[in-house]
Amino acid sequence: MPMLFAAAVPVEAAADVPAAGESSAVAAAIAKRPHSAFDAPTITLEDVAKVVRTGPLLNLRDAIPRALRENLGLALSRTEKSIVEDTPDIAQAEFDPRFSFSSTYDTAGTTPYWKNDASRKSSQSWKSSAEISKKFSYGTQARIYGNFNRGFNLNSDPYAADSSVSAGVSLTQPLMKGFGEEVNLAPLVTARQNVLKSGLSLRKTTLDLIYDTEVAYWNLSASYALVSARLSSLRHAESVLEQTRKKRELQSATLEDILQAEAEVASRRVNLVSARQSVENQDDELRRLLGEKGDDADPVVYRVAPLSETAENRETRSFGEWISAVRAFDIDLQIQEINREQAALNRMLAEDDDRPELNLVVGAEASGQESSPLNAFRGVAGNDRRGYDFSVGIEFSVPIGFRESEARLRQAMKEQRSVEIETAQALQDAMFNARSAWRSLEAARERLTAAQVALKMQEESFKGQRARYSAGTATLTDVLSAQDSLDSARLEEIQAQLDLAVARAKAARLDGRILSDNGFTWESDEAF
Repeated sequence: MPMLFAAAVPVEAAADVPAAGESSAVAAAIAKRPHSAFDAPTITLEDVAKVVRTGPLLNLRDAIPRALRENLGLALSRTEKSIVEDTPDIAQAEFDPRFSFSSTYDTAGTTPYWKNDASRKSSQSWKSSAEISKKFSYGTQARIYGNFNRGFNLNSDPYAADSSVSAGVSLTQPLMKGFGEEVNLAPLVTARQNVLKSGLSLRKTTLDLIYDTEVAYWNLSASYALVSARLSSLRHAESVLEQTRKKRELQSATLEDILQAEAEVASRRVNLVSARQSVENQDDELRRLLGEKGDDADPVVYRVAPLSETAENRETRSFGEWISAVRAFDIDLQIQEINREQAALNRMLAEDDDRPELNLVVGAEASGQESSPLNAFRGVAGNDRRGYDFSVGIEFSVPIGFRESEARLRQAMKEQRSVEIETAQALQDAMFNARSAWRSLEAARERLTAAQVALKMQEESFKGQRARYSAGTATLTDVLSAQDSLDSARLEEIQAQLDLAVARAKAARLDGRILSDNGFTWESDEAF
């Protein structure tokens, strides 16, 4: 079972050297005391469990897959990506064939005002039309249509009817505005780019979640180490109080010394309560990232690995090589490159919209008209076509002034410039963040080394003060001051270990190693 703390382990050291001016009696007391008399008390998992209601052990390799499966924020990002994935089909639907049909029955009658109702003229008609139209990538609009009309003149002969049938095809080809694949496929290209952006955004969210989960995990581990340190400090204070009471029995300590020692015990109990609350708060944060509901009636706190078990993957590349890898991997920069392409595409569309409309229109139609519908159809489909129509023409339209289109073009140009600035800013932020992360990692290693040395020295100093206090050459204030320094050194070592763990995770997040370090690839099911 792994230890849940890092700073409370006793440190073996050489024998204390009496300070200058100490009596030979003090030196003898220091030399002859049992080595463990004033050593730091060993804090076990059972001791921590008396302060914090610990639950099952959670490894980091188990926590991250759970977060990727259950985290609500990541689930929302996946849903948003799936929504965006349908937009290319919507954009491509513009080029799908379209069928339309209409049918109308009409009856009409007129009577001149100088005549009676017997002279009323009545007629009935039935009109139907159907067509299939399709747009092509060059902007061409093709249309195939057919019309059928049947009319009755009720005044001449109720059974007399007139039938007309026509069928034709028409093509409209833009020559200026709306011409070309780049213009007409722009909505589809934009939709596909948005799919790429949503995929990159999901990757960024995934990486951030892995990083946040790892940081929350080590924050919880540091909180456990804080509980262990506070327990150790409390036991030191209780030991000093017991020692002071014995000295009081020997008339070598005052009542004020007893009260001061008791106050120190009470103060360290308060610190222990705060440390326990820190564990519970960090556990809640980790559970939130893991996607848990937080509605447990009797919650317990996850046990986690100690900070000392953080993997030390030292960077073997130079700073220049590493920062180049960060630049190549940075997802924000990849998204900005797509934004640049979209801004250029929007400008191209604005330039196209600023052109006049000039369309070439070509059409051909065959028609037949008979009293019988069948004969009318034969007139269209047979060799004896009764009518035909071929047409070629142009359509021209231009707004006077081009005020709206020119304003939109200016907007597109400014937006493109804005995207260029945003891209430069994103690159700047990425590089300075990487530089800061590199420095933080190097400084964290140095701080941890220094903190461990300082902790060892403070432990020896505290043990020496306890020995001198026992020999009567140091006051209680000297002992309590040494204990405060020891507590500060322990907290600094815990903070240094946490800073190093976070700095490692940050560096791995920036260059992308955080994914492989935790056993994932972009093709992993858990990653998406």
